[in-house]
Amino acid sequence: MDLQLSGRTAYVTGAAGGIGSAVVRSLAAEGVHVFAVDVDAGALAAIDSEGSGSVQVHEADLSSAEGCRNAAAAGTAHFQGAPDILVNNAGVGHMAPFEEIDDEEFVATFELNFFAVVRTCRELLPGMRAATGGGSVVTISSDLARQPEDLFVHYAASKAALSNFTTAMARSYAPQIRVNEVCPGPVWTPMWSRPGGFVDTLTATHGLSGEDAVRAFVSERGIPMGRLGTPAEVAAAVTFLASPVSSFTTGASLGVDGGTVRSM
Repeated sequence: MDLQLSGRTAYVTGAAGGIGSAVVRSLAAEGVHVFAVDVDAGALAAIDSEGSGSVQVHEADLSSAEGCRNAAAAGTAHFQGAPDILVNNAGVGHMAPFEEIDDEEFVATFELNFFAVVRTCRELLPGMRAATGGGSVVTISSDLARQPEDLFVHYAASKAALSNFTTAMARSYAPQIRVNEVCPGPVWTPMWSRPGGFVDTLTATHGLSGEDAVRAFVSERGIPMGRLGTPAEVAAAVTFLASPVSSFTTGASLGVDGGTVRSM
């Protein structure tokens, strides 16, 4: 299927992580020119070293208003105008019992997971609406926005706010801009595999080896597909929603969660 994306431009945040880098590659493979933003200079360098002439990397910390504003200005200057596509993927999260999450950590989680999206949309959406041909915004939320778990209280709350914001933006900017979200379930990314990541937390919690702890988690969550997802599976959904092929879809929440969410 031709997704009609060749020659379009995209601004992608959190572009160097597992899902973000998969989104960058998926869009670039469709002929999209991508401005890839992330705080991790080393991971960005790895994307840059792949040699795709259609990807421009940019290091920025989006946990502040100034970081969002400067990065958006750099992207707009690079494209000489607003992008056609905005993918909000930057985020942070880790497992912790509620009583161990202090105000500072709650605020830090919301600064990146929620306010970075608000600020980036504020900077880019007016220009996207003014441009001919409209545009598409795809925000990465989470299955936890609709089905929270006890070890992800701050993360889930920030994603629930994001889902509400996505719907509001879809109504505010239609019909020129479509605004949708993808809600991944557990996906194998560096948030799982890095030192101190989800696997280490599960290993300590269950007293099992890494692989056995992950299998125990999958069983406890009751994931019908019986495994974690992959970044490429999420990126495919993002690319579809970013494309004109989904031209009558806005305000939608697309679950890529292996069946974890049981509500309608």
